[in-house]
Amino acid sequence: YNEYKSYLRMVHSDKTEGKPNNESSRKTKQSKSDAEEKEQDHFALNLSWCFGLNKEVGVLNVSPDDSKKLLLYTSGHTGVLYDFQNNTQTFLQGHVNNISCIAVSENKRWLAMGDTGKDSMLSIWDTTTATPIRYIFNVGGVLALDVSHDARYVAIITSNNVFKVWDWTHETDDPIHKEELESGQQLQLVFNPHSSFELMSISADEVVFYHFNEEKLTVHIPDLPEKDFNRNIGNFSGCAFMPNSSEALTTSRDGTVTVFSRFQKAENEAIKRVTKIVVLTDEPLTTVIQYDKSLMAVGSTDGSVRFYDEQLRLKNWYHSFHAGSILSVSFAGGAAKDIVSFEVDATVPTESNLEATPFRICDFVVCTEQSIVCHVPSYTDKVEEILHEHNDEIKAIAAHPTSHLVALGSYCGLLKIWDYKNKKVVFKRAFGMGREITALAYDHIGEFLTVGFYHGTILVLDSVTLEVIEGGKLSYAKAIISELAFSHDSMFLAATDIQFTTTVFRRTTNTAKKWGYIGRYRAHYKPIVKLLFGVALDSNVPRLLTLGEDRNLVEYDLVNSTEDNLVILSTEKMEQSAVPVSCAWYPPIQKEHFLLIANTEYKYKLYNATTKRCRKTLLGPTHGSYIRKLVNISYEEDRHYVGFITDHKLGMTALPLDGNPHNSTALLGHCDGNNNMVVSHDSKFIFTVGGMTSRMWRIAPDVLHASAALGGSGLEPYYQLLPGGRDGELFKEMENYFYYAQMRAEGITNTDQRKIGKFVPLDQVPNIMRALGFYPSELQIQDIINEVRFSKFVDTNETVSEIDIGTLLKLYCNHRPVFGLPLYKVYNAFNSIGDKTGNGMVERGLLLDLLQSRGEHISESELAEYLASLFHYEGSATNKEDKMNPVTPGSAMSTLEELLPAQIDGDLFTGHVLGFEAVLQ
Repeated sequence: YNEYKSYLRMVHSDKTEGKPNNESSRKTKQSKSDAEEKEQDHFALNLSWCFGLNKEVGVLNVSPDDSKKLLLYTSGHTGVLYDFQNNTQTFLQGHVNNISCIAVSENKRWLAMGDTGKDSMLSIWDTTTATPIRYIFNVGGVLALDVSHDARYVAIITSNNVFKVWDWTHETDDPIHKEELESGQQLQLVFNPHSSFELMSISADEVVFYHFNEEKLTVHIPDLPEKDFNRNIGNFSGCAFMPNSSEALTTSRDGTVTVFSRFQKAENEAIKRVTKIVVLTDEPLTTVIQYDKSLMAVGSTDGSVRFYDEQLRLKNWYHSFHAGSILSVSFAGGAAKDIVSFEVDATVPTESNLEATPFRICDFVVCTEQSIVCHVPSYTDKVEEILHEHNDEIKAIAAHPTSHLVALGSYCGLLKIWDYKNKKVVFKRAFGMGREITALAYDHIGEFLTVGFYHGTILVLDSVTLEVIEGGKLSYAKAIISELAFSHDSMFLAATDIQFTTTVFRRTTNTAKKWGYIGRYRAHYKPIVKLLFGVALDSNVPRLLTLGEDRNLVEYDLVNSTEDNLVILSTEKMEQSAVPVSCAWYPPIQKEHFLLIANTEYKYKLYNATTKRCRKTLLGPTHGSYIRKLVNISYEEDRHYVGFITDHKLGMTALPLDGNPHNSTALLGHCDGNNNMVVSHDSKFIFTVGGMTSRMWRIAPDVLHASAALGGSGLEPYYQLLPGGRDGELFKEMENYFYYAQMRAEGITNTDQRKIGKFVPLDQVPNIMRALGFYPSELQIQDIINEVRFSKFVDTNETVSEIDIGTLLKLYCNHRPVFGLPLYKVYNAFNSIGDKTGNGMVERGLLLDLLQSRGEHISESELAEYLASLFHYEGSATNKEDKMNPVTPGSAMSTLEELLPAQIDGDLFTGHVLGFEAVLQ
């Protein structure tokens, strides 16, 4: 915990702010130069801007007075302090789960945030400096949270329905009180603004009151006497304490409020009962908050905010938001009497009384069900829309190829074009519900923006007006469009869908905006993971490839394809056991042209772009899950990188690839899952989407190189991949096998004086690998041999026939399984092919048939020889250097029957046959 705290404080030692790049902002607020931003870059990827918010958490107005315009909302696992007057963001980072609750003290200085999930955390922040003050770890998940009016106490209700309260000014992480609640799961928790020792919370159908002091915590759940009031009580949506009294109230989905008052002889304020029920409106009520200890603000599903006094008399009514159901209301700091005097005019709202008294209230903000945040300035009834974010999951994103624009599309049908340099929306179009956006792509000059939809339709839009061009509605696919791509010259447009089908269109002429249909082809039988255009070698002819989870790389013949006839040029099987997950063109940093593929075994693989043969296998990033998507990042100084996303992490790797783990870095991108990523046209920013949020990350490649340098040079990074490093037992074994392989190459029975050298023949490498516990297949052996043999062929036109121990070390680290022997796969296989009883027992005949007919070919006599060797069968090779006595085809079956029992399970096969008893133990 102490190390993690130190890490978090280092992250926040310098706050990263997103700055607008326009002249007016430069005059009102100091902006940072690129050099200053680079000085603050602690990581290779640094959060620069957050798009989107967690609407269910709400928005807080944390402006300390009427002179500042500052909001606090959450975007995934990050808190965002947004100055909407100067259009800047400051990030409050440290949580690893989606933030579920936020609360701020009465003076708007002290902020508390909590999350739910594994390693849940409660954090306390100073909003004036945007620095963390306290972290409280493993709190059990935060479902409800509040801060007392004097900011001394923080109370939460955990995921397992436990109430906890801390005096956070003390150093201990232990709460001063905690109580497991015997009620339904609580939804909201609030302190009494008049007392720091009194709270209330609600579930859907219960209300709980709390009162504590240093020695005692009192918890009271009052009865809800429905018969006395002749109506249902419950379906609660919000709670608050009444102004200037000991009463409390709850709002309900039926438009009523239930008022609770203290028993006259109660020992403390926690003992309350229902005293009245008041019908406020016919609309369901959604939230309630006390303002300035004099008014109650109530939000409803009709998009209105009503203000009531302590006697629940209507004072004013704001109904011009037109933004959907109200989820939260929050006021700026300071009381209405502290606002500067004003002249009463027609724009000032008045109270709902005969005198039409001016309605004095601080500015406030509301957050709605449609992810819209509105601001109402002091002494006006004007409504300003501050944010209009996506109201559903964002799947589609595309970066403009020549300008600082990025397009975002979501399942709510909203398409937004962001100017990420000036941090503002420049174009927006709502296609409406039922038009879920699933894919986006710009052409190579940014003239067109194509939009793919959930139901299979593709629209080609003018990238400025966002209007559909003539003939731009392409309705050929019948399923969700998963990816769109243009060729390098924008003459071809291709799309893939979730029914494993590829659809291709061609522009009618070089200058025309119309698109003609070429054809559709279902070339895969599993999901397509990547749609990729390229350029043929030594020509300007476009290439189109698709890569699928079926391990097939399919190339289409665009030259010979005609209308309604999409032609397949080739289909290549790219993997044997791993599943490819993404691919990209390898930058031209070597003479050979490569295609880079990442797979589920945490490997990068380089394939010759023409022959499609594996040329190199390298250790990939191991940050959580395997890679989900790859993008190229290139700079004019001939520096190249590859960006990637995993399930939750975002990272980048420096090129050329060599398997050095220090050349990669990653950090948490979206804790609820990364959906997609793109890189800006100038390679300065990476954009990621996940959930209902998107993030812009500033790339600092110099930080990655500095981090890689700390990992050591030469073979040092590879020694670190072995248990014990260079002095460990594994490397010592490798040295012994290396020199033993030299002896084998000369002949074990050779009695001449031996000459120990620095190289071993290439054909000895598979034996060394197996001796070290890595058991490659025949295809893997072929890839290893070819990788070394042709490593210098392009440069010298010569092959390599021997390797040194350094090359052997790199081969071993790059090719071996990342997580050791995957014995669980053996047990899964036996459970899959075993009998119907589910005990994993497999008949001998079936097992032998599968071993010979599936995967790499092996004859019955070869199988008998190998099993005889494993069982130390008489006449077979065990530790002897002589070859095995061959098993004749005629005696193979009898030998197998003698070696193997009639029924075999996973334990017998891994322990008795393969000899992994020690590993299993």
